[in-house]
Amino acid sequence: MRIGIGLNLFTAEAGGVSNYVATLLRHWPRLGQGHEMVLFSFAHNEPLLRLLPPESRRHELRLQTQEGVFEHLDRIDVYFCPFGSLWPRPMPLPTVLTFHDMQERFFPEFFTPAQHVERFFHYDWSLRMADAVIAVSEFTKRSCVEITGIDARKLVRVHHAPDELPAPQPPAPGAVPAGPFVFYPANFWAHKNHRRLLQALALLRDRGLAVPCVFTGSLLGRPAEWEAMVAETGLGGQVTHLGHCPRPALSWLFRHARALVFPSLFEGFGIPVIEAMQCGCPVACSGTTALPEIATGRALFFDPNDPASIAAAVARIWQDTALRHALAAAGRIHAANFSPEALVRGHLGAFQLARRRYRPLLHWYRRTVLEPRSRRPRTGLRPQEAAAARRLLQATVSTKGEGP
Repeated sequence: MRIGIGLNLFTAEAGGVSNYVATLLRHWPRLGQGHEMVLFSFAHNEPLLRLLPPESRRHELRLQTQEGVFEHLDRIDVYFCPFGSLWPRPMPLPTVLTFHDMQERFFPEFFTPAQHVERFFHYDWSLRMADAVIAVSEFTKRSCVEITGIDARKLVRVHHAPDELPAPQPPAPGAVPAGPFVFYPANFWAHKNHRRLLQALALLRDRGLAVPCVFTGSLLGRPAEWEAMVAETGLGGQVTHLGHCPRPALSWLFRHARALVFPSLFEGFGIPVIEAMQCGCPVACSGTTALPEIATGRALFFDPNDPASIAAAVARIWQDTALRHALAAAGRIHAANFSPEALVRGHLGAFQLARRRYRPLLHWYRRTVLEPRSRRPRTGLRPQEAAAARRLLQATVSTKGEGP
């Protein structure tokens, strides 16, 4: 089987999704033997592509536009889009989509009207036109079925396998606190909930417990907003933001942090949680969306909407040495379940499912019926979608994961 993979969105800005794709490509030559991965790449992918071993790029075709893939369909048996949307579509051959999340249905206030239009257009119609869909968690799988109503039989749940962290290298001298600290790696997106974590740290400080915190990730061109948030909580001397860090520095931070604190409001998976576990770093994280599924009792959960709940979890994991050791030990064992072998095996199953489900008549229907319908833009969330999102959110809430 020859699988063509569209890499247009394979950039550092894509964050954890690009890490997932890099992991898949790095391990494919060894674990997907007998099945070629043909890379449809673009010039802007080069900074990440050059980090891959040469064997991962053995079959690579450089395109100028995504539509250029139509000139090479005779070279592939399956077309695969790993970044959440299928493009171009429809395709006259079996297609597979990796779907990560539909956060806009759960937190519409985090998105502009234009972003809503774009997401409805790409996400809904990609899910309908793909022959098989890889969902990165059971939570994401249920979201696809219950919110968009697509056929559950074409969904395959395949958990991420975090990309292997390199040998640790410390950040620049003086960049991190000399003593213990907690760690939060996340871009400055609204759902990453930085403000409530800062509020929780301020609560602890006011009670006499100063917990230093190191942040990493892109500030997305809004450093003034971050600085104002820090000033508002009076934590200027207690928190450090390193911006975008190379992976050797992240590796060092995971290994030297007293704990990972991960207060995200929404995750389709949550790769940093498993990366922390791989490194023996105990985890305190939100008990919502996919995180209870991914951490499964190997983390200390809290309510991300409540700074007091976050503060209580941070204080406990900061002060309870026995809990940290138990979480770290259990996390290391648990992280082994998220392996490259399982990742590749799951993808092969999805590619084979797409080949079984595809029919030329399906392509005709998608091209003549679904594609014209998809051009009618919609801007608003339907009431039934909002209700399904609320049910799913309530069903995942957990604040009882206190380790093994």
